[in-house]
Amino acid sequence: MSFTPSTVALPDWRIHMDQMHQHQDTFKSSLKETKSYLDKLQEDIGKTLEKVSSREKYINNQLERLIQEYRSTQAKLSEAKEHDQQASGGVTERTRILAEVSEHISVIDTNTLCVIYTDRLSVIPPSAPVVKIKQSLTKLKQEIVQMDVRIGVVEHTLLQAKLKEKSNITRDMHATNLPEPATRPFA
Repeated sequence: MSFTPSTVALPDWRIHMDQMHQHQDTFKSSLKETKSYLDKLQEDIGKTLEKVSSREKYINNQLERLIQEYRSTQAKLSEAKEHDQQASGGVTERTRILAEVSEHISVIDTNTLCVIYTDRLSVIPPSAPVVKIKQSLTKLKQEIVQMDVRIGVVEHTLLQAKLKEKSNITRDMHATNLPEPATRPFA
């Protein structure tokens, strides 16, 4: 008996067709089972996302006041730093002026002490304007010291406020514990 290509191909083709139908049935049953798992997983993920979203809104509402306080404290700190820089510039300028005035007074004192009465060989005492200038210089030095103390107090107060704010935020963040969602991979 001789085999022709058409007689051999026909039964192979039917076998392949039957196999394809079997695989299709297997895929359909697997799809139904997998679809139910995926639907449950989608539902669990949706619930978890909803919980996370509501918790996020709750935390944002709880921290909004602290965030506003932090922003206002930052703004005050910026203003204080700017004021400190201006004050430092003023102190530097006053120190420069003080040095110039001190040098001028030194020259005046030297000139005054050098004047000698020819007949008595005594020194002329400093005049009243020189005394006033010295008093003004002393007062200016005291004001500079007071300003330095005030600047230090402002810096210290700002640092304490910043540290307290950071401590409060850290404490509040540790105080709110998020419950972990109870999810199962596949039922």
